[in-house]
Amino acid sequence: MFLSDLFINLCILIALLFIYLQIRWNTYLDNWEPKKLSLVDGIAGGLLGNILMYFSIQITDETIIDLRYLPVMLTMLFIGAFPGFISTVLIIAGRFLFGWNVSSISALLLMLAIFIGFLLILKNKDTARMLMKKAIMMIVFANIAFSFFLILLIQDSGILLGLIPVYWIISIIGGFSSIYAVKYLRKSQSLLEKYEKESNTDFLTGLNNVRQFDEVWNQMVIHAEEKKERLSLLLIDIDHFKKVNDTYGHPVGDMVLRELGEVLKRNTRSFDLVSRNGGEEFSVILPDCPKHQAIEKGERIRLAVEIHPFSISADEHIHITVSIGAATYPETNVNTENIIKSADDCLYKAKHSGRNQVCY
Repeated sequence: MFLSDLFINLCILIALLFIYLQIRWNTYLDNWEPKKLSLVDGIAGGLLGNILMYFSIQITDETIIDLRYLPVMLTMLFIGAFPGFISTVLIIAGRFLFGWNVSSISALLLMLAIFIGFLLILKNKDTARMLMKKAIMMIVFANIAFSFFLILLIQDSGILLGLIPVYWIISIIGGFSSIYAVKYLRKSQSLLEKYEKESNTDFLTGLNNVRQFDEVWNQMVIHAEEKKERLSLLLIDIDHFKKVNDTYGHPVGDMVLRELGEVLKRNTRSFDLVSRNGGEEFSVILPDCPKHQAIEKGERIRLAVEIHPFSISADEHIHITVSIGAATYPETNVNTENIIKSADDCLYKAKHSGRNQVCY
């Protein structure tokens, strides 16, 4: 009976951990400021502890047991003492909903003892390798404290001999399973975010890649048509970039491309989308930007690139120029489907009209 009930407690813990972490990572929660997010995590830990108490095992008329200490341990291990304290307070408050008696007061003292013990364990210098060591210490401490209070409350040695070993086994399994689950889910989420970012980011410059350009461009076009706003596009190509690669080598060419990306970001607005569309071709999407401003921005970029010294070694620099083609909806193109082609035609014109210029 004890084993099956405690196993149910463990399954509930793992399931609710998974649900909460998915909500936390896949909503705007994860973007909140750290203090506010810690408070939310603490409240979530407290609610989880109370849910575990709801599915607790009734040992006597007044005494119940469960794995309520694990949410406190997890919040303190992975987040910090503050959310652990919030969880502890909420779990203590929730325990009194089951009745005011000797067992509930003992549960209060037990949770306070566990929190203080966890706090002392956390005072050691935190390193990744010490996480499991601290977890072991926390689980052992919580089980010893639980056993001590259980011996005080239950006088039946027969029940104690059957209950305490089972609780230790399930508690240890639950502790390590929950830690593994959190570590696994955090690693999976980190890898997912990394792959999502890499799928939309140019590996060399850190700018948006052509896939992200296409996605954002389509959204911007729809928005411009619906809101009757102007939308401009700059296509930028490095002049004679092959000579840079042939003269200095491809590693230097890569350095020039990375530095050009920084120059473009510095000379555009924060909400403009700068992308590397491939090779030595870049683009800048300019939302709500009329033709004359697009031309001005193109000229500013062209001049910034022309005067910028591109480092090719510790004490050597080179200068490059760019050609730029510009198009604007609806001033130069009333059909949004033709804007990219129009900007590309203008870029071709700039290339064949002497380079280092903006054409529209």
